[in-house]
Amino acid sequence: MQPTPWYKNFWPWFLIFFPLAAIIGCISLFITAIGNGPDMVVDDYYKKGKAINLELVKFDKAKALYLHGDLNISDERVSFKFTKGDTSNIHALRLSFFHRTIKAHDFEATLTPNANQEFTALLESYIPGAYSVFIEPVDNSWKMKENVSLPTTATVLVTPNYK
Repeated sequence: MQPTPWYKNFWPWFLIFFPLAAIIGCISLFITAIGNGPDMVVDDYYKKGKAINLELVKFDKAKALYLHGDLNISDERVSFKFTKGDTSNIHALRLSFFHRTIKAHDFEATLTPNANQEFTALLESYIPGAYSVFIEPVDNSWKMKENVSLPTTATVLVTPNYK
């Protein structure tokens, strides 16, 4: 009786399969992790901290001007109307929508005033989700922030308090 070679038997292949599957799985997870790094990691925390302090001054300026408003966001249109505060020197607004976790979903809109003292703009298509909306004039003299979940049909009350 001739013994069969090892590669023609079932058990060596059965014992090789599981470690080989684990190695292939580790390599694929490693490649996926390297290719999809997080967007929220900051390299220089000191510079970022200084920039945050400068941003907080802009929120204080909005609070000093006592700015309040209503933000309406539909599928294709966004509008903002001031309800309180000194709005005499505002010619256009910039709305920045920052997705909470995915930087690729961020977008901006520039709002211009109409005859009803309401700032409006048309929106391009966006990905539904949770966004932080920053409202500021084009001269960057002050800033307001509100958290919204898109799509929404409700009017969002915007106050100068930093949230």
